[in-house]
Amino acid sequence: MEQHLVTLLTELVAINSINRTLSAGPGEREIAEFIARRLNDLQLDAAMHDVGPDQRNVAAIIAGKDRRRSLLLNAHLDTVGVDGMDQPFSLKRQGDRLYGRGTYDMKGSIAIMLLLADYFTRQVPPLDILLTFVSDEEDKSTGMEYLVEHWLPRVSPAPVGGIFLEPTEEDIGVCHRGFTWCELTVTGRAAHGSRPEEGIDAILPLRAALNAMRDIQAELQGRDPDPLLGCASIHSSIIRGGSELSMIPSRSCLQWERRTLPGESPRDLGRELERILQAVNQHPGGHTAAGSAFFVRPPYRVPDDAEILRRIQKATPQSRRVGLPFWADSALAGAMGIPSVLFGPSGRGAHAINEWVSLGSLIRVYEVIKNLIQSF
Repeated sequence: MEQHLVTLLTELVAINSINRTLSAGPGEREIAEFIARRLNDLQLDAAMHDVGPDQRNVAAIIAGKDRRRSLLLNAHLDTVGVDGMDQPFSLKRQGDRLYGRGTYDMKGSIAIMLLLADYFTRQVPPLDILLTFVSDEEDKSTGMEYLVEHWLPRVSPAPVGGIFLEPTEEDIGVCHRGFTWCELTVTGRAAHGSRPEEGIDAILPLRAALNAMRDIQAELQGRDPDPLLGCASIHSSIIRGGSELSMIPSRSCLQWERRTLPGESPRDLGRELERILQAVNQHPGGHTAAGSAFFVRPPYRVPDDAEILRRIQKATPQSRRVGLPFWADSALAGAMGIPSVLFGPSGRGAHAINEWVSLGSLIRVYEVIKNLIQSF
């Protein structure tokens, strides 16, 4: 088992699957083809979905004894970039640690799923297992969007639950934050720097926006925190403006991120956006301003009475319930009515130079999920 896992992870790490849109990588085509071949060798009908240029999903179903129930397993195929890493696509073992890009986030989990596929094609599971490997999780989650919009609605029966094998240190992720990206643009009037009276500065009004964001952040920090997720937050991310040192700037743009908690509504965030916009419009100077939310990913919390939560707690009673600060594809499954938890291996260095995963932890996660499936 141990050697089989190391060999498989070595092959997975050797494939460059850096996200195409986030980090200018080659995308997930090659790793999707590798996984599809492995599943086809197990006599599974692995479907590849074209999600975008060089972006692929892979999905397959292991038929169970009870075809009226199914369980969703999910991992993402893409990784972030490798700047500063030494031989990122060569697996290195140091004791229990397996180093390489994606070992922790999350090719170790892909290896677990492939080993589970090998096991349950030889030992028929109690229910259908939906094996899903998606692209673009590190950027816009277009792979998971495709899955919930085009593939999962055609699966019958609908999954009773989902397990997303994100690295959780063998804890059970029961909730995570969402995020909303917002943008504000200010329009002024260009003029030569020697004639400021002829221009309208489009950058100075951003002071009002930043002050309003500072006040909102203070208010968010003053609220009662979520027991597992803490407080919501807002931060400025990108500011653009101006064209030449000797020109009064005619345009500026501020983009920010609002990290959200379960229970917060789009209306709450809309009021905050309007508050920031009003602050800018009230700033003197003759400019105009417009704002919008241009990308939204919802927070998620699995219901306390979900069957998948009860079963995974029974399969790994020593694991804690935890909240996760990052967003995950599980929110999209949850939004379509699939109660989902996050559960994966221990390690360190996600998105960092020294990324590693614990071999012993990979084996334990494999055993927990195998036992959970058999519990049905």
